[in-house]
Amino acid sequence: MGIIRRLILLFYVPIVLAALAICAGVCLQLIPEKLWQGELKFLIAQDETLIALAVMALASVILWTGVFSRSKSRDLTAASGDVELEVGKPGEVKVAVDAIIGVVERAAITISGVRQATASVYRQGGDMPIKIRLSIVLGQGFSAPKVSEDAVAAIDDALLTALHLPKVPVEVKVEEITHAIVERDKRVV
Repeated sequence: MGIIRRLILLFYVPIVLAALAICAGVCLQLIPEKLWQGELKFLIAQDETLIALAVMALASVILWTGVFSRSKSRDLTAASGDVELEVGKPGEVKVAVDAIIGVVERAAITISGVRQATASVYRQGGDMPIKIRLSIVLGQGFSAPKVSEDAVAAIDDALLTALHLPKVPVEVKVEEITHAIVERDKRVV
């Protein structure tokens, strides 16, 4: 749920609860009939009542559309620190997120057509503890699907070799297509 819907709910729910409490008081005859009929006649005569009803209707539609919206990363959280890969006989095996990012970026940059690669690691539930999101700068004249497929294969191989993680989900996003070679920092190995 986005921040706008949360803000709408912050004001919408107390107003609806107050209206429900007033209706319950009328139905249970706790509020005298003369009092609520007089207030109702006053409210109906005001122009602001129509504006308030329109705002409430708009808020209702916005909240109602939230029911049908999907969120892809509902169970994903950005990883930081260490990721626990294995707990068993040899003990606990943890790998720093920065190390995983380094493996992924080095594997992606070796693919022909990838000019620059930036990776993010996300924690997820299930058998596979992580998910990779890779943003690349694609060289002009290269096929995005082919380069993405090659990058995923290279990343799978690198993660299997270095960390014994088979078939880590990788989401590749092409950020930019460029004809120039992007200047990179030289890495010391």
